Amino acid sequence: MIRVIFAGGKTGGHIFPAIAMAKEFKKRVPQSQLIFVGTKEGLERKVVPLHGFKLVFIQTKGFARSSFLSNLFLWFYLLRGFYQAIKILNQTKPHLVVGTGGYVSFPVVLLASLLKVPTMIQEQNSYPGISTRFLIHFVDRVCLSYPESVRYFRQRKKLTVIGNPIRGDLLQAKRSHALKEFGLDQGKATIFVFGGSQGAHAINSVFLQCLDLLPPEWQVLWQTGEADFPRISQKVKGKKIKCAVYPFIRNMGSAYAASDLVVSRAGALTLAEITACGKPSILIPFPFATGDHQRHNAESLQEKGASKMILQRDLTAEKLSVQIRSLLSNSAKLKRMAEKSKEVSRPEATSLLVDEMDRLLKKRVKIYR
Repeated sequence: MIRVIFAGGKTGGHIFPAIAMAKEFKKRVPQSQLIFVGTKEGLERKVVPLHGFKLVFIQTKGFARSSFLSNLFLWFYLLRGFYQAIKILNQTKPHLVVGTGGYVSFPVVLLASLLKVPTMIQEQNSYPGISTRFLIHFVDRVCLSYPESVRYFRQRKKLTVIGNPIRGDLLQAKRSHALKEFGLDQGKATIFVFGGSQGAHAINSVFLQCLDLLPPEWQVLWQTGEADFPRISQKVKGKKIKCAVYPFIRNMGSAYAASDLVVSRAGALTLAEITACGKPSILIPFPFATGDHQRHNAESLQEKGASKMILQRDLTAEKLSVQIRSLLSNSAKLKRMAEKSKEVSRPEATSLLVDEMDRLLKKRVKIYR
């Protein structure tokens, strides 16, 4: 039986690409055993078991750029992570290890490569993380999502540009059913607001002020994140514009199907989903992302005419509401942005990434041939 480890976690941007690849691989190799490695603190603890995959944990830690004190015991956490990773590798004896990011993936991928296990990295962002730039010297394959990312590597023989994998059910939802699912009105323009899987306090606070500046002829679907949900769900009561507010939306396919315009962060997975669904967007990059990669992601889409970007330091209710009005009030402009969004999408990315997994297995694993 072929055994594959997917190592990555903490946020949806690292987890959902792994789940998309795992589901596609399972279709091709039904008898395979797929194991996820994550942390107990991340979103993977809730999400991975819901999709029927085995999840094991390691306790490690990444470098904290904002706090010197947080890094005092970094070596202890790293050594513990490496120790737990080697135990998992020895117990499962994988034929392939795929890293999708987050500090949990580093020790698993590095040790697997040193043990001569075939290894692959799926890099979501246009600005590759430091782990990816280091691990390229050890792994067999690095799959990039943006052509612009190639310039950050000297060793390019291991690189291939594929795109970000998306969930297979993302494009199946119908608008009429989606609006009904969220209790929204047919015939009204819908703004979908969200800040990633954990929410974004800065976006939530500013958009709350926007509600008084937007016409009641429109409506809002809003994923706030767990932390802000109690506050936002109370504050929207009595507003003239209709709002459907949720802490977390599991059926993102329906959320995109219901929307005419997306206001969001600029995580790589989010952008892959937005473009796959052909949605115009206003992107507000998270300013503290590693290497400022969300800004790079957003700039890439804005240059292609698929999105508008507002930096968080410039974000105000007035500026955001003006941008929303300029798009939703101009159907021709909105349509052009939607077309550009669809043009830059890579809906075949999941299948192509699993093709890469197949190639590594066929090349290195006798029982797979």
